[in-house]
Amino acid sequence: MKRLTLLPTAAALGSALLLAAACGGGENSAATEPAAPADDTTTAPATTGGDTTTGTAQTAAGSVDPRQGGFEIALGEWALTPEAESIRPGRATFVITNRGKMPHGFEIEREDGDDSSGSGSADDGDKVETRVLQPGESVSVQLNLSEGVYKLECNVDGHDDMGMEMLFEVKKGAPLAKKKAAPAAPQAGNAVAADIQGFVFEPATIQAKVGQKVTWTNHDPAPHTVTQEGGGFDSGQMGANGKFTHAFDQPGEYRYICALHPGMKGTVVVTG
Repeated sequence: MKRLTLLPTAAALGSALLLAAACGGGENSAATEPAAPADDTTTAPATTGGDTTTGTAQTAAGSVDPRQGGFEIALGEWALTPEAESIRPGRATFVITNRGKMPHGFEIEREDGDDSSGSGSADDGDKVETRVLQPGESVSVQLNLSEGVYKLECNVDGHDDMGMEMLFEVKKGAPLAKKKAAPAAPQAGNAVAADIQGFVFEPATIQAKVGQKVTWTNHDPAPHTVTQEGGGFDSGQMGANGKFTHAFDQPGEYRYICALHPGMKGTVVVTG
């Protein structure tokens, strides 16, 4: 049986899988009901067998290997949202952040291997879990992953049953992720598109002209809202793929949050 080992410092690990264990009157569609501490860092050395392709094969125009610069996983009520649903084998750094209002933790377990342990400790079979993270906390984990199917879930009792679990694949040739584009300068007459993804508003600051509409789309499985601070526009709950549109008729700076996950913040800057 392969073993996963969680280490507080860099050390030799001899297994095939090594894991050193952020929503105006407006239009609303598809609505459904449903200062952070310093990061921890755990390090594991490289192992053999990873995807070693480099250069343009991994970084085609407009794309980026999600393993580079940290593979982000957001936790919140009630979903777990990785940056991508699959990555290539080899070394990666997971950056796990609790963006919810409740404590959450992270666990990864090999699904396509032999797991006869069943006790759930970090030393049992192909299973590793982090400590519980308070709202706003992050843990940064350096690891090596071999090809296979893994289950990702929140390790707080009952949270997986609420929807905080998913399957995750490590495979050669996994799709590259799209590069995040910088926000464009506002142009009168064009609607502005904004995304909600990974419990984050993207872009965090939206530039718009007076009279323009902004449309937010929720790409998360968890519901979110787009709620102006101090009162004003409010989308209500938007389920997965829900959209909310608001027209901004006055110049100014409009700050908003997700009422369900207040750590999610954004700003719309409207100019004449």
